[in-house]
Amino acid sequence: MTKAAQLRNVAQVVTWWCGRLEANRSVSASYRATMLSLARRQVVPRLGKVTLKQLDRATVDDQLVWPMQAEGLSPHTAHKALQVLLMALELAAVQKRIDRNPLAGVSFKDFWSGKLQPKAAGLLPVAVPTLLANLCEAFEQQPVAVMLALTMLAQGNRIGESCQARRAQISMIERVWIFPSQNTKTREELVVPLTEQMCALLTRYWQALPPSRQGSPWVFPGVNGRPVSAKQASALIKELSGGEWTSHDLRKLARTVWAEIGIDYLVGEMLLNHSVGTLAKTYIRTTADQLRREALERWHAWLDARGFTAAHGLKSEQTGISTNAA
Repeated sequence: MTKAAQLRNVAQVVTWWCGRLEANRSVSASYRATMLSLARRQVVPRLGKVTLKQLDRATVDDQLVWPMQAEGLSPHTAHKALQVLLMALELAAVQKRIDRNPLAGVSFKDFWSGKLQPKAAGLLPVAVPTLLANLCEAFEQQPVAVMLALTMLAQGNRIGESCQARRAQISMIERVWIFPSQNTKTREELVVPLTEQMCALLTRYWQALPPSRQGSPWVFPGVNGRPVSAKQASALIKELSGGEWTSHDLRKLARTVWAEIGIDYLVGEMLLNHSVGTLAKTYIRTTADQLRREALERWHAWLDARGFTAAHGLKSEQTGISTNAA
């Protein structure tokens, strides 16, 4: 670790901060990877030699924010890179490792007058029939990639959380899929109710796996007895989609349709495993399980009407829900 007395320029402060981030297990692996990449590929190469005495808004603007955008990187990426720099300086100042934070009070608004718009959705509800048809066609040849995509679409799971899932965390009897707190972004256990459709889909999926992987303890087995990593999973999804949509687009698509078919906002947040407030947690403890199950049943009925039945193979009378309910 860089000694405090040596923290005289941006590279030293950011490198010290990266060392702490690498050891921080309270944040997700994907967050660590993203922030470390920005630190090492953007912030340090562009500002590393700048001393803390030289560091000011103009220097950050001239050497980091605008050059990144001039090279075709999005404002969102520049915003994240600036966050890396600001967090490193703030922590170093709080711990008295530097005399003062030269960018105290600085925000991205100091460099960007426009509003950061959400990234455009890669998938729209009208595309669902085609999407499901393409996934079903590829199921037998690419069972792991397709099941990853269908899981994120049908349940709204994050790709990283899905990759770490074990088969022992799925109960067909209790009809739940448990994501332990150590594997979730919020660091809280997530219990996802399994609909009849998902139970049937999981059964079909395990039968479709290559014989060498059918005995794996992992839901999404890779090679050498290990699960597919988040990076490998993203690559599988990219290959499956031809680069036209991402795993996060599947979650966004689900969230969009949930609102359209009347699923309660808070229930949607719970299904996506977003953090909720204290009041919401009280509500969750008393009514969450049934509300989430009903929401997923409604959502899967909507999907069934657009081709999901070809994936899980159940008839409408076997799901217990009419597709007209969607």
